[in-house]
Amino acid sequence: MNATAAARVCATFRIGAYSRRSRALAAALVMLASASLPLLLLGVLFSTDPPLVPLLLMQLFSIFAALPATAAWLLGRAAAADLEVYEHGLVLRRRRTRIEVPADAIARVAPWRVPLPGPGVALRLRSGRRFRYGIRLADPGALARALADIAGVAPARAAGAHPLLVYAEARSTARWRWYHLLAKFALFALAPTAVLFNAHQHIAYGGLLGEYYLLGLASYVRTFLVYWTTTAIDLVLYASVWRGVAEALCLTAAAVAPARVARVRRAAEIACRIGYYAGVPVLLLIRFLP
Repeated sequence: MNATAAARVCATFRIGAYSRRSRALAAALVMLASASLPLLLLGVLFSTDPPLVPLLLMQLFSIFAALPATAAWLLGRAAAADLEVYEHGLVLRRRRTRIEVPADAIARVAPWRVPLPGPGVALRLRSGRRFRYGIRLADPGALARALADIAGVAPARAAGAHPLLVYAEARSTARWRWYHLLAKFALFALAPTAVLFNAHQHIAYGGLLGEYYLLGLASYVRTFLVYWTTTAIDLVLYASVWRGVAEALCLTAAAVAPARVARVRRAAEIACRIGYYAGVPVLLLIRFLP
């Protein structure tokens, strides 16, 4: 049994271990997907000649938002690894790769200057080189603190109070799962879809079941699905504006008043929920006002 196997595990992290190229590609994909959302919203609001019709909106959303985001997620899955911090160093396990780094070989933990494709850190070694993998995880500060507790890495060098680490720590408390997104966008979209679809049926066919009686069930269901998909995309675009403002405020707070970041994060999350769930009915009402 080697020394690492016999040592006590101080902390374990599920991480993304990115090479320089894979991180650059994933960051570019995330940037493309994120930037396309407000631009598409502007197109929905102001494109009139020609208008941004549902089919075109679906195509643009798929190409510039959904596909890049999916590709970035797949890169993240491919980079998935386990990082264990021991009393005398750390061990990274990634598929068939196992890398040990002694604690006395680590000079400092450097937060990524740009937190893309997510928050992360680079390990600077005493040899002057950088560890071959960039480490992405929801709360990089936890890794910095774990390394500060083992021999050879001083707390000051772990950069535990760095604004980006403070921001990431506060952000890690608000994690979204796939089913949260499904409920927020696909399921919640059913309510405005029902209103818009009902209005369309009455205007175009004279009643809620007009298209069904005139063109059949297939046409009726197809029209409903177009309205539902378009509405869900519109909700994603609308939510992206609130999310962008919230993240900018939290990042600013991390740099200006790090002690208040948690409070700012809670307020921002509440504001996003109110703006989204209360804002959508208000916007829908405004659309039908004379």
